[in-house]
Amino acid sequence: MVDVLPAILDSFPLNPPPLPFAHEVAFADYNNKYAGKGCYIVGRGPTGFDYARLADVTDPVFFINDAVCLEKHVSSETFFFAHDARMRIWLNGSIRATAVLPIDGKIFVDSPGDVLKHRDNVVFYYWREMDRRALLTATRDEVARLKILYLHSGTIHPLIHFIWFCGFKRVRLIGCDGINSSEILTSQCGAPDGYDARLTNMSLTCPLWHYDSIRRTQDLLISLFGLEATYIGTPGSE
Repeated sequence: MVDVLPAILDSFPLNPPPLPFAHEVAFADYNNKYAGKGCYIVGRGPTGFDYARLADVTDPVFFINDAVCLEKHVSSETFFFAHDARMRIWLNGSIRATAVLPIDGKIFVDSPGDVLKHRDNVVFYYWREMDRRALLTATRDEVARLKILYLHSGTIHPLIHFIWFCGFKRVRLIGCDGINSSEILTSQCGAPDGYDARLTNMSLTCPLWHYDSIRRTQDLLISLFGLEATYIGTPGSE
């Protein structure tokens, strides 16, 4: 695989992210750390899942963006994935999740200067890869060395790459169904804005309405990485 990391380092200054109270965990420490185990991914999409049932989950739970507001239900290990600068509001010390963040991404580059008060673990990766196809064929050891995750149209895409890197074999997905019809979401889910109404939209973000294309790519990644995926609480599935 072509070593693209030097080009990335030349393009982006390595100023330390403004997280002086966080504990940085080396990206490489997650290389196959959870080999053969299962995990959950919880997104912001409407779902029939009863979030209180997260209290029964013993596997690690990965939250996407504002879905991390559900961390209060979980006693197992939690992670927080985010890209956009508006998600910095969750790095104010209110969550215990390990934050997995693109050091060269919008969450830092678009809003410099603020000191963030996240006090738990943080893992940094790069997302400005040069050859996406080569990256998807890289071994875990190569990914550990490069610290690059696959970037596409949704936050869930590098997350899926990361759970493969961690060695997870099974993943259960909640609120990640890719329903892109506002009519269906309004009539069946009471979610005209595309987000589950039970979630706190702390970031005040709005959907871009490309859930269907995000879903197609996430399913391709799940297949490519050989993950056993189960979608839970899909609206209309029961």
